[in-house]
Amino acid sequence: MSLSDNADPKVASSTPHARPGATGPARPVQRAPRRRRKVLTGVLATLAVLVTVAAAGGLVWQISSVAAPRTGTLTTPEAYPPAAPAPVLASSDADAPMPDLASVLPALLGDSRLNGSTSASFADALTGEVLYEQEGTAPLAPASSMKVVTAVAALEHLGAEYRIPTTVVEGPTEDSVVLVAGGDVTLTVDGEGYYDQYAEGASLQELADLVLEARGGTAPNTVYLDTSVFTDNPKAEGVPAEDLVYMTAPMAPFMVDGGRKDNTAKYAEHFTDPATAAAEQFADLLGAAAVEAGTADAGADEVATVYSAPMAALVDSFILTSDNLLADAVALQTALAVEGAMTWAAMSTVHLATLEGLGVDNTGLVFYDGAGLSPSNRMTANAFTALLLGAASSSSSSVFESLPVAGYSGTLDDRFGTAEAGKGVVRAKTGTLSGVSSLTGTLTTAEGRQLVFSILSNGATTGETAVETALDEISTAVAQCGC
Repeated sequence: MSLSDNADPKVASSTPHARPGATGPARPVQRAPRRRRKVLTGVLATLAVLVTVAAAGGLVWQISSVAAPRTGTLTTPEAYPPAAPAPVLASSDADAPMPDLASVLPALLGDSRLNGSTSASFADALTGEVLYEQEGTAPLAPASSMKVVTAVAALEHLGAEYRIPTTVVEGPTEDSVVLVAGGDVTLTVDGEGYYDQYAEGASLQELADLVLEARGGTAPNTVYLDTSVFTDNPKAEGVPAEDLVYMTAPMAPFMVDGGRKDNTAKYAEHFTDPATAAAEQFADLLGAAAVEAGTADAGADEVATVYSAPMAALVDSFILTSDNLLADAVALQTALAVEGAMTWAAMSTVHLATLEGLGVDNTGLVFYDGAGLSPSNRMTANAFTALLLGAASSSSSSVFESLPVAGYSGTLDDRFGTAEAGKGVVRAKTGTLSGVSSLTGTLTTAEGRQLVFSILSNGATTGETAVETALDEISTAVAQCGC
């Protein structure tokens, strides 16, 4: 079984870095999120950002603002900001000197703990100049750094306020309804579930109540489950079969709590048929006697619809906590919107096109899933830094807000123990599989220069902890080099 990123989502940052007010889809939004995303404007912010250990926060980039919501109500986030915030993120200075990374990185990247293949790329965020690279064009397995690609593609094509629908329409008989799966895997049973702290959306109880209201209080006898929107293998190519037990679930376009049997644990056992399990829970709430597979008629009248949290919140959730199932669900949702097909192949097409559109060289890149669980995926360090540079000035720039902060949030919450100076200075997405470690994100030098970077390690035999510690220390040394 492959390894995965080490943060427990109930311990990791419980407040995503931003929460947008949602623009309602075509149908009315039944619930509004309780938290509001703070979105900043501009590129390369020069202000110092204050955030808490819960890792709320600003970027050294100030990100383009999104439109105000057309529907829903907004409330200020709980305890945000705190009365006495601790300084975490370093500020950037556009006039800061360019570091001479060639004077320090060869020795750092020659660390004996990185005794496999190592690809690295460091670039200046302001000018885009590549300051140093080592095997920067070598395609390697990226592990969960792959989620950065998924996040950027989703924000580019769907937008921060896009919500995933789950709809019930009239069935073939008066005594039936059809639940039409739309791809939302974050539903809860009764409003309390796994994703509440990160990406609170709709519940089955809410949907059942709306259906009963529309039917004058009369429960149908049969609920037909229509999952025809997803037309591919539940397991992406290359993902070990055993990973579909605890690391993720067999993919389906309708789930409760990401298919987890225990909604309090990240690596809980998952249902083997999460869509049917969720449909049976819905039928119980509705008072229906049976659940059967079926397909909605093209002209069937809508009975009720509920929506997920906004896409920006979903991105926050799967980037911060490295949620494999949610990342794949978002990747497939993007494929559906762009290519008209919720398949792994369509996802790959969209991701490659997105990278190309942002000026990234796609040579050697291969994508089989959106989470990075497949060891057959291939990315390069240069592609990651080029992607981040392209995202900084595009509609996906808010991805920087979702990156974990070293020593404070998400999958970096318990990292940088041997690199204390990097805490609050490095902000990056982690990646961990058996024999694969990666770190991709941003850092601020001691002089105030903002850099983007990516380090990929494949095949090291020194152990996961040793390699991760080396990556933490390398990124911190660059930030502190004074070179």
